[in-house]
Amino acid sequence: MAQEHDILQVGTSNKTVRLFANLNRSRSFREKHGCFPLEGFRLVLDALQSGVKPQALLLTEKAQAQYGAALREAAPNLRELLISDALAKEIADTETAQGVFAIAEMLPETALMPKKGDRCMLLHCVQDPSNLGAVLRTAEALGTDGLYLFQCCDLYNPKVIRGSMGALFRIPLRRLRDMNAFFAHCDAEKMPTCAAVVDRDANLLGSYDFSGGACVLIGNEGNGLPREISDACTERLTIPMAPASNSLNAAMAAGLFLWEMAKI
Repeated sequence: MAQEHDILQVGTSNKTVRLFANLNRSRSFREKHGCFPLEGFRLVLDALQSGVKPQALLLTEKAQAQYGAALREAAPNLRELLISDALAKEIADTETAQGVFAIAEMLPETALMPKKGDRCMLLHCVQDPSNLGAVLRTAEALGTDGLYLFQCCDLYNPKVIRGSMGALFRIPLRRLRDMNAFFAHCDAEKMPTCAAVVDRDANLLGSYDFSGGACVLIGNEGNGLPREISDACTERLTIPMAPASNSLNAAMAAGLFLWEMAKI
């Protein structure tokens, strides 16, 4: 691991430090540069071991002594910069930073699409980074043949990355731009599409047979799925809830559907 021994302080003009700070703050900056920030030993190591391509590593002296050997083993030729504790606190996105930061290249876009028999999920306009991160983590834990995102919050938001606990780096994933094309593809593949709705007239989740595969669509936290999207689905499913309840957190709803699909 190539090392730079001068300890960078608050106010430094170092390009790598500025890049990391800007990546932490701005989605447009991340998209422009095609890379994203990572923070914390476990997450950085997980990314390296999952095949994410790193550009640079920033460590405090304490973090270098504690974690340096494991990081060098995972990425022997990665450029390493030493930063002061004060600078680490300044660039951190968490309150209790470990002093381990990295810049990595965004994952390549894939041509993943559902095929007959898949059990997968589409998130439609989910905007809360914590929800998206939680769904990624749950999808990896319970298993999925594909997770599809349409107009969701930034996949590389630091809160999404932390919430996913590294699942972002491993599960089959694609960001979609055309819902009509997606529905047409599912029809051609004879893939059922199941709208998750809050509607007591819809079929109950537990009554649906996922053994032949299906794609479940989860909607926005506040508004759910648009009517034109739920109407385009082949099934409308609802989670049984207490009479006084009329909503469920999007990540929790996704988790329940993923659990039902995994039970088959």
